Amino acid sequence: MEKKDIEKIRIAAEQGDANAQFELGDAYHLGCGVEENPEEAVRWYRKAAEQGHVDAQCGIGDAYNDGYGVEQNYTEAAHWYRKAAEQGDDIAQDNLGLMFHLGQGVEKNDNEAVLWFKKAVSQGYQPACFHLGWMYFTGKGVQKDYKEALRLFLKSADEDEEGLA
Repeated sequence: MEKKDIEKIRIAAEQGDANAQFELGDAYHLGCGVEENPEEAVRWYRKAAEQGHVDAQCGIGDAYNDGYGVEQNYTEAAHWYRKAAEQGDDIAQDNLGLMFHLGQGVEKNDNEAVLWFKKAVSQGYQPACFHLGWMYFTGKGVQKDYKEALRLFLKSADEDEEGLA
């Protein structure tokens, strides 16, 4: 991205355009057209996320989950993942499922984890297939079912799904 493109995006972001705010956050996160700056990335993601921008909500959730540009805070990560998950974002649904399974930022609840994994699986998100398969394999939040676990494990490894295997 060229400097002139960044300036156009910055102007729109400063005028409150959520898409531009997200793009500017991404630019700072990736060091694309600007020097990488985690704090600036999070600042712009937050502005977009507060306007309901689902990708920005995931971005700020990731920042809190990883301690990128902010102090690591699983409760904040879960808060932002939930906002994106409730809007139907498959990655956020999977991340929120993991947080419930691990008890990070939320009270450990395998039933709730399964619910979020199922939502992500229904959208074809491959990592969630593995996570839900693990729940069936171990009998956490669902009745143990090796056949269903195997089906989900194979689906998670299917290169035709999204090339993520």
